[in-house]
Formats: sequence, structure tokens, C-alpha cells
Amino acid sequence: MTDDPNLEDDVLAEDALDAGAEEAYEAMAEESGVDAGAILEEAKLERMHRQAYWHTQSKQLFAFLFANCCFFASGFAAWTRAGYNEDGSAALVDPSLLFTGLDTIRGSLLFALALYGFWTAAFNIWHAQMKVWPYLLGGILGLWVGVGGIVSGVGGEQWERSKLYLSDHLESKTMMDDILTPLGTIAPGYWLCAFGGLIVVWVIVMGLVQGGQSAKATATESGGSGRRRR
Repeated sequence: MTDDPNLEDDVLAEDALDAGAEEAYEAMAEESGVDAGAILEEAKLERMHRQAYWHTQSKQLFAFLFANCCFFASGFAAWTRAGYNEDGSAALVDPSLLFTGLDTIRGSLLFALALYGFWTAAFNIWHAQMKVWPYLLGGILGLWVGVGGIVSGVGGEQWERSKLYLSDHLESKTMMDDILTPLGTIAPGYWLCAFGGLIVVWVIVMGLVQGGQSAKATATESGGSGRRRR
């Protein structure tokens, strides 16, 4: 029936639980004049299709959903941070200069793609399909925004001023302070965008690798069958 033993167990278990449903299908078939066997076979095929979908696509689907949540949250997260003065002291920043992702064109577009991604996920689950283009576009845009913001922040002016703050204005510090304080000069919106984009790229690359391995295994199996027939 299938190469996946777990999938076969699930289907057999559902068949056992739904034994009473067969009688209902037969009663419906008698009333409508349709072959009961055809109705049952169609129902079993539909169940197999959905079980196979969940066994093969559930991990990818939820990974895409988590990335989509990162893109959604980046619209509300800050894309600027209060910085440090030249002497390393904390700077007082005018709140009007601070903005979130929704205050930018790129952030608003990423937020719109995230909303569409939730809608697409609902249809993917309902129709047992896997449309990925909203997540792919969101991943490309997220990487462009996030990686660009992180690269420009690492080693920048505020990065160096944060180290001065650690050495001159912080009486007691730990290793975590040395790591997190400079990283904290990069706005959280950029981290969310980059993290979501990396998840999308990872899922797509893993899918391509698994597809290539499956194709190779199928070709090897077919070649072996052909040699045996000769």
C-alpha cells in the first residue's frame, strides 16, 4: 500500500475506528443508487492522500509558518535603536526618530506577504497542497533587509561605542554582556527578518536535497529491476 510503515499503521487504525462509517456509506449508497464500494474506495484514497501529505509536508509547512511569524512580527518590531554617545554613555534619542517596520516600504511589503502567507497556509492545509511562493518572496526580502541591517551594524559606529560603554561605564560585566551589548545595537526587526529568511532558505535547500536523493534512489531501483528482467 505504501512504503511508510507509520502511514500504514495510521490508515489501518482509522479503518478500524471507522468501521461503523462503512455502514453509513452503504446506507447512503442504497438511497442514492451509487456503488457503495466506489464511495468507500474514494474515501480511503482521500484519507491516504491527506495522511501522506501530513507525513511528508508537516515539517516543511510548520517551518514556513514559523518563518512567516518572524516576518509578521518584524512589522511591529523596532528597526532603529537608541544608541551611545561618543564617550560611550547612553544617548537620549528623540522618540520621533525611532520607527518600526510598518513605517518603511520594505517592512510594509514584508508584512503584507506575511498576511498572505497565513492565508496560503490555511489553503495548503485544506487542499493538502504546498504552495511556497509567498514564503519564498518573504524569505528573499527578509534576507535582503535583515542581513543588510546586521552587516551594516556589525563593526559600525554604535558597535564600537557600545564596547566603550562596557569598558568605561559598566562597573561589573560578564561574558554575556560583552556578547549581547554590541549585538543589541542592531535593531530586533533586522534579526527577525534575517532569521525568518534563513529558515525559508534552509527548508527549500533541504527539500531539494531530499528530492534529489529520492530521485536517485528511484533511478537505482529502476535500473536494478531492468537488469533483473534481462
